[in-house]
Amino acid sequence: MHERTQTTEGTGSQVEHSARVRTVEPLVSGPMVAALTSAVLFVLLFLAIDLGWKQQLTERYEQTVASEAASLRTRLESVLNASVHSTIGLAAYAYVHPDLTEEDFARAADRLYRDQPDLFRSLTLARGEKLALVYPREGNEDAIGLNLARHPEQGASFQRVLDTRNTVVAGPWSLAQGGKGLLVRAPVFTEAPEDAPVTVNPWTLSSVALDFDTVLEQGGLLPRPEGLQLALRGRDGLGSSGDIFYNPDEIDPDGVPLQKTVSFAGGQWEMLIRPLPVPEATARPAAWWLMGLVGLLAVSGYTYRVGQGIQQRRDALSRYQALVNRLEDPTLVVTGQRILWANPAFTRLTDQAPEPGKALVDLDFIHADDRARLPERLDFSKAREEPKGREIRVYTRGGKERFHLLRWVPIDWEGQRAFLLSFVDVHDNRMLFNALSESRDLQDALFEAMPGDALVIDENGLVRRAFGEARRGDVPARDAVGHLLEELLPPEVAKRFAGVVREALREGTLQEIQYRLTPCGFHGGERQEGGGETRWYEARVRPIDTPFEGAAAVVWHALDVTERKHLEERMQALAWEDPLTGTANRAALDRAFPRLAARADRQEAQLALLFIDLDRFKPVNDDYGHAVGDELLRQLAERLTASLRSDDLLVRLGGDEFIVLSAPLQHAGEASILVERIQAAFQRPFELHPGHMAPVEKSLSCSIGVAFYPEGGARLADLMMAADHAMYRAKAAGRNDVAFATSPH
Repeated sequence: MHERTQTTEGTGSQVEHSARVRTVEPLVSGPMVAALTSAVLFVLLFLAIDLGWKQQLTERYEQTVASEAASLRTRLESVLNASVHSTIGLAAYAYVHPDLTEEDFARAADRLYRDQPDLFRSLTLARGEKLALVYPREGNEDAIGLNLARHPEQGASFQRVLDTRNTVVAGPWSLAQGGKGLLVRAPVFTEAPEDAPVTVNPWTLSSVALDFDTVLEQGGLLPRPEGLQLALRGRDGLGSSGDIFYNPDEIDPDGVPLQKTVSFAGGQWEMLIRPLPVPEATARPAAWWLMGLVGLLAVSGYTYRVGQGIQQRRDALSRYQALVNRLEDPTLVVTGQRILWANPAFTRLTDQAPEPGKALVDLDFIHADDRARLPERLDFSKAREEPKGREIRVYTRGGKERFHLLRWVPIDWEGQRAFLLSFVDVHDNRMLFNALSESRDLQDALFEAMPGDALVIDENGLVRRAFGEARRGDVPARDAVGHLLEELLPPEVAKRFAGVVREALREGTLQEIQYRLTPCGFHGGERQEGGGETRWYEARVRPIDTPFEGAAAVVWHALDVTERKHLEERMQALAWEDPLTGTANRAALDRAFPRLAARADRQEAQLALLFIDLDRFKPVNDDYGHAVGDELLRQLAERLTASLRSDDLLVRLGGDEFIVLSAPLQHAGEASILVERIQAAFQRPFELHPGHMAPVEKSLSCSIGVAFYPEGGARLADLMMAADHAMYRAKAAGRNDVAFATSPH
């Protein structure tokens, strides 16, 4: 068993030595302190006399600026109230347009924004707790999706708007898109009237972010009015009970002589005002200032000389401070073979407190096999600096071995050259490294079991390793190893993949890529010249930090996402399709209308929107059941589709209501032809097949309302409303008829 010398003597001398090292002579002598005190007293006396004189002049001047403070309050109230009204208007717009799109919102917000682009940072609408729409979008992308309820600063004002249903002026707070601003928030009432077509409004509140500095500028507070010190209290519009949020002069809120209440629709602020004399009003004779300047220069010069002496002392102590900052690890200071100092961490590590002057080799705490990697007999008198360190084994308390990284750097210790030896515990890292080395086979097995395909590709496009199972084969994709990309892939695909590899290596960052491939050796399949089923892959390409087998390389990990892609495509189609009839749905109508309207504008044409409602459809459901009614609707949809032009759009709104949005028409008479085709679809009876009885034939008619774009409305909602009203006139006239919102011409 290894024996080590336990040195416990000399602890008292080490403490004395440490105390001697940390002893610092007084930085300033007694005469210097007395001189500095005299200078300070002189300045204080001079300022006290000047302050009294200045106060007399200031009190007279304060009376003349009181009226200016009142006008500042009025200007600030005007700016805030105008912004509050803009926010309320935006909320009202969202209330009456629950199906508001981003384009509609941008048009409405632009009308407000362009009036004062310097004032408005952004205009937003929140859906639930999150910001959904923002204008302008550029520069404010970080605000989209911001959760207002969970925001550490804005959450309270957000909840206050929802609880009180009142407008709130919140802030100023830091904005997600950068900078500081006021947030004027107004609730969007989510309960619609009983007779309204929409019963739930998805929007919760509108918000206008005002540039705080612009608010201050338009309110007359920036630049600061001459002769006034200003502060604002009442963050989030809480008035005198709120926090101070603007106090550039750091005035004491309890000692201000003038307070003005700033009232606006979103709350209150309290303006704290301290008048200050302008230079002309508080000017003193030049001789007075000359006397003060002479005193100030004398004190400043003396302070500079004192500061030089302090700095010299600090430079002398910096070497010791650098040493003290590194004493968290076990540390020794040695010169040659002798120990000059050991920190408490070293004693805790080895249970030894060596006395200054003791030979380092006598401590016997370094493993004998590791001493050969250190200076002979641990003599550091001629040793070179070793900042990277050498890994050794150290005997710790109780005789246990632990791996440490020993570093030594030269220092100046009390005027002599010495070395600072620090021992950094790396035992856990060494054990982990050993464990990882021993589990190399397990690591390879894990790579082989990973989903998808993983390839190691070097900078020349050579596949060096392959892991994982081939998605299109039954065995690991080993056949790709040793082949270049151009040997495994079509030329254009190989060129693209080689570019991704080079970009990942050049930028040193993870690259992501989606691609489609027919079976080939790249993913373990056999290349088919005649094509084959195309598969979708999603790959992550990560550069390897160190050279792989002597070359720069990346790991190309690809997953077969074909099934997911097919599902996404199907879901995308269902998003625009009525599930019962296969016709377009309302969402598809909202998407198609702007495109067709733009075409009509370019061609100086018009659109026709036909609102179709079946006459007496309810008895079909009552007599034969809803399944038969659904069958009738599907037959009708097929007939209507066949009677329309390829550019016309057939939409089922729901129930027995359909809409036809025509392609651009050069004259209104074309709409009448379209109506005749639709009515012709109802001339033949519909053959229905109730499950409990023999097939029956059912004849139906429809009432049609027609509105034209742009005469009947420039917006889709207005156009639909006009056609709907016309349809009800047709029903009131006896059904099976057509009515126009405006006379065709």
